[in-house]
Amino acid sequence: MQQFQFRVFQLSSWQMTLAIGLIAALLLGLMILALGIFLLVLPVAIIGGVVAYFFGGKRVRRNDDPNTIEAEYRVIEQNQIDRSKDERSSR
Repeated sequence: MQQFQFRVFQLSSWQMTLAIGLIAALLLGLMILALGIFLLVLPVAIIGGVVAYFFGGKRVRRNDDPNTIEAEYRVIEQNQIDRSKDERSSR
């Protein structure tokens, strides 16, 4: 089994203050960047939503009654049924 050795070191107070300041500056920069991206994307998303709402094409209206079954039907003529049976039997 491989063993690891850890080196323990002490930071002086000015080094610790500098490290905390750098981390805080990085976090603040990331927050400002995220806010800027959000402020750019939000209006585009709102405009896109409004355009889709008004010009989004036809809306399908659904019946909310749970006892209703919706389907599409196709009328099949008797001669189509007979032709299909003839094709199957000739194979």
